[in-house]
Amino acid sequence: MIIDNSQEYYDAYKKHHVFDEIDHMIEFYDCISYSSSSFVPNGTLNIGNYEANMYQSIRTTLDSIKVLLEMRHITDAFVLIRKLFDTVLANIYLDVVREDKYDWMNSLVVKDLDDWLKKGHRILRTERILKVLKNSNTTKDLYPWFGWDTYLKTNRSILDNYVHVNNYGSVLLNCPDLFIQDREEQLKNASIMLNQIMMIHLAFTFYMNAPYMTSSDYMDYSEIDMTPPQGSECWLAPFAQQAFDIFLKPHEKLAMFIKEHCPMDIGMKQK
Repeated sequence: MIIDNSQEYYDAYKKHHVFDEIDHMIEFYDCISYSSSSFVPNGTLNIGNYEANMYQSIRTTLDSIKVLLEMRHITDAFVLIRKLFDTVLANIYLDVVREDKYDWMNSLVVKDLDDWLKKGHRILRTERILKVLKNSNTTKDLYPWFGWDTYLKTNRSILDNYVHVNNYGSVLLNCPDLFIQDREEQLKNASIMLNQIMMIHLAFTFYMNAPYMTSSDYMDYSEIDMTPPQGSECWLAPFAQQAFDIFLKPHEKLAMFIKEHCPMDIGMKQK
């Protein structure tokens, strides 16, 4: 059976909230890619910040996911959501490795990171990454907030089914002109998974890389030889506050934990 391909149906499909959510995610990664480019992370002798490129890569993946969802190529979109999950975990893992293994007295280079940047060193498998995050002194307090062994493990298994074509339904969902009764339900599932991934990455970014999200006010005053307002080095950039409000604030206890452990002035005003 052929679905209704009318403009009316397509307009209704595109009004699903997942598309606005992806736009907010894209805006965040665009901004943090730019703001982080002025930092040089420890643990590598590379010129420039590799993380700025990782953020831009994530932004591009989100762009592709949005296009695929708009085209109703649902299975392909979920395959890229799985890729997004992998990239986010890799970024978090490399941050932890830099923090835990950097020892400037012995070497300016963290071998695991440098090998990955220069030699194509393979990132650990998901299970081993999670073990590192769970046991590291850097992230052991943040790790328990995300239910890695429960619903996130279940969602990961669902995404694997799309990657490996483990059922006929995943084939049908990639055929935009076939009648699929729950096609819009898949947009809801995509929204749930994307929001979970964003929540995780944003929380770890606030926890470990807060300077990337500093407001430009402090530097703006300094560049014109004016004394920056007291405390302005801790002001949060508007793009970061917006992302916090959308993706972290709904999780009230986690949001409070991040606010208490982040050096930035994070607003918690109720809407």
